[in-house]
Amino acid sequence: MKNWTKSDQPSIRKVNSLQADLKIPNFICSLLIQRDINSLDKAKNFFRPKLDSLHDPYLMKDMEKAVDRVNKGKKEKILIIGDYDVDGTTSTSMLYAYFKKREFDVLYYIPDRYKEGYGVSLESIDYADENSVKLIITVDCGIKAVNEVKYANSKGIDVIVCDHHLPDVDLPKAHSVLNPKQLDCPYPFKDLCGCGIAYKLITAHNIKSANKLNIRSLLDFVALATISDMMPLIDENRVMVFHGLNEINNNPRLGLRNFLKSINKVDESKISFNIGPRINAAGRMKNGKIIVDLLTEEDANKANSLSNEVEYLNLKRRSIEKKVYENVIKKIDNTKYSNIIYGQNFSTGVLGIVASRLIEKSYKPTIIITDFDENLLTGSVRSVSGFDVYGALIKCEKFLYQFGGHKFAAGIKIEKSKLNAFIEHFEKTVQESVDGIMFERNYKYDIEVPFSELTVKNVKLISRMSPFGLENRRPVFRADNCTIIDDLKFVGKESQVIKSYILDSFNTKLPFISFSKKDEFINLKSSINILFTVSINSYSETDQVEIIIKEISSN
Repeated sequence: MKNWTKSDQPSIRKVNSLQADLKIPNFICSLLIQRDINSLDKAKNFFRPKLDSLHDPYLMKDMEKAVDRVNKGKKEKILIIGDYDVDGTTSTSMLYAYFKKREFDVLYYIPDRYKEGYGVSLESIDYADENSVKLIITVDCGIKAVNEVKYANSKGIDVIVCDHHLPDVDLPKAHSVLNPKQLDCPYPFKDLCGCGIAYKLITAHNIKSANKLNIRSLLDFVALATISDMMPLIDENRVMVFHGLNEINNNPRLGLRNFLKSINKVDESKISFNIGPRINAAGRMKNGKIIVDLLTEEDANKANSLSNEVEYLNLKRRSIEKKVYENVIKKIDNTKYSNIIYGQNFSTGVLGIVASRLIEKSYKPTIIITDFDENLLTGSVRSVSGFDVYGALIKCEKFLYQFGGHKFAAGIKIEKSKLNAFIEHFEKTVQESVDGIMFERNYKYDIEVPFSELTVKNVKLISRMSPFGLENRRPVFRADNCTIIDDLKFVGKESQVIKSYILDSFNTKLPFISFSKKDEFINLKSSINILFTVSINSYSETDQVEIIIKEISSN
């Protein structure tokens, strides 16, 4: 199968050595070694991540300066400015909750994406000035706010930037810049999200405070942000998400409880596909401020009312997203190396989601663009595996009014008169970057495994390798020459989900579910090879192993 690639396999010697220490099946030892878990000590830390393994926050450039300035701010008014997505709103909520508990005079501001756009706006600086603010802390934004920080300074306002996006050569003249991606920042882990950096600021401040607070309870914010922002789930991201998920499950924040009613246990997939989209919907459809209000609310009735409004906004977002997607899907040009689609009056709040969905249909770098105001267009950029879309935008910089992001996703603004030139140049840049070879989706799997190895005990052990995500993917298995042995059942709102039973080549039967392969299953005429993941179905009285089929190939 030309686009099914097997991960590099560890040597039998290494597998046997780890198996002797851990006393678990060889195939699970292989999975661990593929993730660089090759010793008993590493396995202990992997399966039981400890918060004391987190890096010293004072290794981050400017952290000492930032904490000293915050402490001076105890006698002043502080404004937190955050982005309107999950990372920005959770960061804002977390800092606000922490400083309120410490009895600081603190306000928060989430820019309106339709009126102000992404990042620190001049309007937010004016708001700070009107409210006699002397210190602004930006979260998940600010690293490119050179003019806005200069404007704040002109009004006698200091700025601390907490941001994880890639810096330009010229940094804003802020009092402190907390961003481990700065070239001269010695912080050892570079892939924190904005909320992770804000948590580092809180940790550093808590260390120097006479009365220590329980900041572990704030890790639910970090888990929500890290997962939703698709950050690598390795190193301290994994540690913080692991403990953050425990906080959500054991002591859910008042503002989250309505979202959790139908969820038995919150894991990374529930955040990615259930909770995160609801939080994002507010910033996409209205204003992210409602999320900060919700996540910091301590009155149950008010929290219930706010969560109902968020649920309504999410339903509205889904309806609008569907309409935009149906519009842009018709405009795909299969001869091009990129998808760049412009449409008038698209909701800017759904551009990123639609771009991601379009990649599922047409696997290439994708930009969805619409009108921002009379003179400017705005767009969301999404990439495919192995292609640095931010680097491509740098090569097209002369055609862009503004852009920011990272190698997987970005946002842009373009003057209307330069749209055609940008499209032409971006397409040429992509084509040259890949040497004229069209993008092809490659499906990577970890190991072949017979169904007989997938016992309840073993699958539960595999599940303990979570939280899964970028750089710690849920293990994908392969089995060849399998046979469907029961009638297909079609479930779900549009009968798109397939359920049945499948037999592997060693005559072991397992139930399966597939969420995206309806047409392929209907047209099956022979045995199949499959790529799949595994889970425990606990809806019945007893635990049962279920496989989730991701890809199929007929023999």
